[in-house]
Amino acid sequence: MPIPPRVIALLGFGEAGSAIARGLAVEGGWRGPSQPGDNAPRRLIAIDTALDKDARGTALGREARRLDVAIEGIYTDALREADLVICAVQGEHALEAAKAAAPFLKNGAHYLDLCTVTGSMSDDDRAPIEAAGGRYVDVAVMGGFFKQGIRAPMLVAGEDAAAMVDWMNANGFDAELLGPRPGSASSVKMLRSTLIKGLEALGVEALVAAQRQGILQEVLGCLSDADSMLLRDFIAMLVQTHVVHAQRRWEEMGLVARTLRETGVEPLMTETIERSHRRTVDAGVAPADGKVPGLEEALAILSEKVICGR
Repeated sequence: MPIPPRVIALLGFGEAGSAIARGLAVEGGWRGPSQPGDNAPRRLIAIDTALDKDARGTALGREARRLDVAIEGIYTDALREADLVICAVQGEHALEAAKAAAPFLKNGAHYLDLCTVTGSMSDDDRAPIEAAGGRYVDVAVMGGFFKQGIRAPMLVAGEDAAAMVDWMNANGFDAELLGPRPGSASSVKMLRSTLIKGLEALGVEALVAAQRQGILQEVLGCLSDADSMLLRDFIAMLVQTHVVHAQRRWEEMGLVARTLRETGVEPLMTETIERSHRRTVDAGVAPADGKVPGLEEALAILSEKVICGR
């Protein structure tokens, strides 16, 4: 961004917004002592519609005042002062926040959308911001604010993403440039969540059954083959070999489901895996020579002949 911001507005002052405020306000941070040539102090403002409405709202107001953040419970003209707006509300309220903020945006103000949204939802958020003369930047938070604070890793995408990443990294953030296409950072986060939350659900199903059978440590200990590879490479290997070995793995998952039922665990994830593998079996894509394809070839086969849909 060509002109460093003098006023930063935070939309939402929950865990994310307050963590960012602490990082920006810390001694030596963005809001530190005025620099030579500064003609005005750097200020933080915040808007949170929960302000003082309940115990949580009272607590966030108290934290804002402790940090010397001027906080309000409604969108007001105060927002017109902001050179940079950071939206950190819950994903389901992202579009509402964008529409509420848009009429007050300073022309050319940057709008960082940190909300957990899909790529399409990011496009919806962007429309009112750009219509109002704002400059929308898509930001996907890839870590947790509770432990990492302002250093939670972020992917940044948009036309101004490169300059924004430089500014963010110079002011306490941990940002990585993804590219110029807004919405792509949000999509990366969503698809990452498919993998991570899927593993989480599988872990619940498998480890509860293991605990009930008294073999928890043995199950955890037999994952050394996965430990020997980077997670990204392990997942890629599973997808590549799926094309060749779906039938054998489908048959095995039927027995896995039976094992879970014998332990009193409903095999929700396991039954879904069984159906997914059966879909590949029914598509008849296993190569006659048994050769495992490369990742790009495997994905093309699965996309065109198994998953289809587009």
